[in-house]
Amino acid sequence: MSVLDRDKYKVALVGNPNVGKSVIFGLLTGKYVTVSNYPGTTVEVSRGICSGLGGGIEVVDTPGANSLIPLSEDESVTRDMLLEEYKKHVVQVVDAKNLRRGLFITTQLAEMGLPVVITLNMWDELLDRGMNIDVTVLQEKLRVPIIKTIATHRVGVSALFSSIPNAKVPNLYVDYGKVIEEGISKIEKILQGNTTVNERALAIMLLSGDEVLEEKLRRKFPDPAFVEIHSIRNSIQAHFGSPLSYVINIKRANFVDTLVKKVTLNLKKEKETHPITRGIFFYFLVPVASFFMGYKLMALLMYLISSRFSLNGGLIFMLPLVVGGISSLGFSAYLYLKEYKTKSTIAGALGRITMHPVAAFPLLVIILWIVYKLVGEFGAGTCVDFFEEKVFGRSLVPSGGFDLSISLPFIHKTYIFTHINFQGFNYYFGLLAQKLVDKDNIIFELFLNEQSGLVQVGLTYAIAIVFPIVGFFFLAFGIMEDSGYLPRLAVMVDKIFKRIGLNGKAVLPMVLGLGCDTMATLTTRILNTKKERIIATLLLALAIPCSAQLGVISSVLGRVSGIYFALYVFIICTQLLLVGYLSSKVLPGAPSDFLMEIPPFRMPKVSNILVKTFYRIHWFLKEAVPLFMVGTLALFVATKVGILSFVERMGAPITRNLLGLPAETTHGFILGFLRRDYGAVSIFKTLEEKGGSGGINPKQLLISLVVITLFIPCLANFLVMIKEQGAKTAFLMFAFIMPYSILIGGILRVILQQFP
Repeated sequence: MSVLDRDKYKVALVGNPNVGKSVIFGLLTGKYVTVSNYPGTTVEVSRGICSGLGGGIEVVDTPGANSLIPLSEDESVTRDMLLEEYKKHVVQVVDAKNLRRGLFITTQLAEMGLPVVITLNMWDELLDRGMNIDVTVLQEKLRVPIIKTIATHRVGVSALFSSIPNAKVPNLYVDYGKVIEEGISKIEKILQGNTTVNERALAIMLLSGDEVLEEKLRRKFPDPAFVEIHSIRNSIQAHFGSPLSYVINIKRANFVDTLVKKVTLNLKKEKETHPITRGIFFYFLVPVASFFMGYKLMALLMYLISSRFSLNGGLIFMLPLVVGGISSLGFSAYLYLKEYKTKSTIAGALGRITMHPVAAFPLLVIILWIVYKLVGEFGAGTCVDFFEEKVFGRSLVPSGGFDLSISLPFIHKTYIFTHINFQGFNYYFGLLAQKLVDKDNIIFELFLNEQSGLVQVGLTYAIAIVFPIVGFFFLAFGIMEDSGYLPRLAVMVDKIFKRIGLNGKAVLPMVLGLGCDTMATLTTRILNTKKERIIATLLLALAIPCSAQLGVISSVLGRVSGIYFALYVFIICTQLLLVGYLSSKVLPGAPSDFLMEIPPFRMPKVSNILVKTFYRIHWFLKEAVPLFMVGTLALFVATKVGILSFVERMGAPITRNLLGLPAETTHGFILGFLRRDYGAVSIFKTLEEKGGSGGINPKQLLISLVVITLFIPCLANFLVMIKEQGAKTAFLMFAFIMPYSILIGGILRVILQQFP
């Protein structure tokens, strides 16, 4: 790789998340790429050489950003690179079908005075949706090169390549109003000189309350300058009822909206839904779905009541049917009056339902039920059992293989085509390893030990157990995202989340946490402030059970009275809200503004879902698998030196005296640190054995399951917490969660003792 000349410009790829920057980066740089963390952060930045531009130009792939007034660490890195790097041309990658979101950044690049080339990527998806952009008009208004590309198919890449030297500063000017503009001018004079970008951009960022930028600028400008800047900002703020950052964003958004309307074209009108399809939806699917929801909720309520009171069998049978019928009639009548008479399309009707303050919740219940069936039962149950037992298996223990068969619905018949005599990957690996070393050898145990082997536990857990769960969850997540439902869900829960120091955007990692807390913790990067990221990480570790653990807990609690299941859900939800609320009051920092673009509700595109699912799984495996291996190695060492047995002996008195549980359940809590679902299973089996002929004690079961849900996160999640929040913050969370979960368990025991 040649040494770069400082007189040459660099190329910075800038754009929103998920717009194809990485693909374009790969096409520009080829194989000469280095990846490293940006100094002082955990954010990875890719750098490469584009050899065809003047003998070798450095290309930098910046993290995805929705604004250059940063609200997250990723956005801060992108902003800092644009401010700190010397001569640069910017290639802004815009999702063509989300032009508004892209032009929001273009206005900020124009304020910085940076030369820009715009590539309208995913052009084919724009056309598929019946939309078009008048590129000629847009180019006339911006006066910068604009290239249409389909990066995944290399369409337009050559034109983009050749246009980079011709980059120009966008001809855009946002008028923020007399009061703000006067303040901008005053700050510009204070900052004049010694900056890498136009002072106007810095002034706007400072007025928006960018504290990180202020700290950076203090190295170049004297303190009195910032006293004057604060005075200017306070005087301007006095004119507005909302924060200046919000006012500035609204002005910029209005400007962009006006521009988008001038250049976007609708190639085809929205197709009217066929009368037969409309009839099936409104007269069959909606009544069935609403009946199902009402029936299920009433049946659950009756189940809970019957656990405490004796009810007539006829009443138990008839009442859910009656409530289901009322739900069906009521919801169907509402939709008929609101949507059917207007001849609304099905997509339009669903889009409005999902934003309705009341009608949206029945749909949410149905969606969550479907996701649980797909992820919690099929993914975490059927698929995990198959991969863990049949594909990987146990070392040196034959599994007997499995049948290749097909089950026919309705007639309940299974046809077996053939039997595959595959004993499991770990079995064959164990035989191979035994040829080299004895099975009692430390090397054999390091890799194939049933409790802490790198292959038997670490790799098997990551691939055979976590992979199916997150794979199906990412699939469900992609459907919700591509349909436009996920942004609507964020709006629905925004008011609730504000009570716990978060906003609607936090629904994304929280929902992902129901799949796997490890990868959900990684996605907390999307949250705007450090305070929000810490709260979300804490709540994920404390009160969000992963799908594998939730599946076990649901199955276990199904064996006792329904009232205990209701109590479990109530306690966990209460702790989520309580700890979130207290954290929001204790941790310093102000809440961030919640701004989210609501796309139209539409039928998801299969290709989009599959591509997004693939890249998300690839990202998860790249991030998480090494952590699983490191965690397993740590567990192996701790087991061999006796740390785990020591902890178990120390914890037994607490488990017995404070929680009122058998001392043997201590092993389950420790095991939960490796696999939370295994911990729940171990505790259940212990309580079952101790119950003997008298049966399992439901109060002990409830206490144990509440504690293990609130208990310390699994090892992989803890390692990700260290990576994302730093070792100090992660260990402080650890130190809080462990005694807090035991305290809640102890309080619950005292309360339950008051009831026979």
